[in-house]
Amino acid sequence: MSWFILFIAGILEAGWLVGIQKSESFTNIPYVVFAIFSMALSLVLFSIALKDIPVAHAYLVWLAVGASSISIINHYFFEQPLSTQQLLCFCLIFIGVVGLKVSN
Repeated sequence: MSWFILFIAGILEAGWLVGIQKSESFTNIPYVVFAIFSMALSLVLFSIALKDIPVAHAYLVWLAVGASSISIINHYFFEQPLSTQQLLCFCLIFIGVVGLKVSN
């Protein structure tokens, strides 16, 4: 269950990055609120996951899921290009994440 919680925390990390991006320098208040909510919930879930997952593994997974999520969100919702090489690298990141889970 901790790995699932960590995965959700990583997705929420991408959520607060989108919120900050769309807040237009913190002038668009609904996006500011969304960013703060996503950031807080991401950190809470991350800390819950740390009860069962070593901090080094959890941090790497949290960052990997967040970075991958933000790229995918930007591609599908904000029309930013995503190359085949980038997709391949994301696959390598997720292979590493699976490797960490298996080794834990």
